[in-house]
Amino acid sequence: MSSESLPITPAAFAEAIKELTLPVLYAKVAELRNSIAHLQRSDAELRTFIAESCETEADKRELEGYIAENEGVKESMDVRIALCKAEVEQRGQIWIELDEIIGNETKSEEEGRQVRSAESGFTSANQTGPAVNGTGNTGASSEGGRSTAEDDDDDGNDGVYL
Repeated sequence: MSSESLPITPAAFAEAIKELTLPVLYAKVAELRNSIAHLQRSDAELRTFIAESCETEADKRELEGYIAENEGVKESMDVRIALCKAEVEQRGQIWIELDEIIGNETKSEEEGRQVRSAESGFTSANQTGPAVNGTGNTGASSEGGRSTAEDDDDDGNDGVYL
């Protein structure tokens, strides 16, 4: 195995995602966006370190190189997100921006879930979705469709809620 693995090409990624279900495509996008957020936070921390604590020009150049490398990785991830969107639309489905839906949440999780359901065309009768933290709940519980806080704390698994 080589010391550096190369990322999958956009063409190979586009071909690979054709086999994925819609929920898995959206989960992949959530994963990519989470990775981008971590890179952005890391870059901000590096910039702060460069400005406040970096002592030599060589160190500054090295750290700035890491930031530039992260920019390229983020651009690659943005391309993958666009490919996922194109795949969903190619299947005749409407692309749903999950970040925008989450931004529409109101006072409670229940109201937020109702907004997401209405915007996505799902009703509580046909919205079964993936298991949350292994609970397998369907959004029909009196706890707002999630496991209780007590259940979440037991396994420490935050998971991704789609």
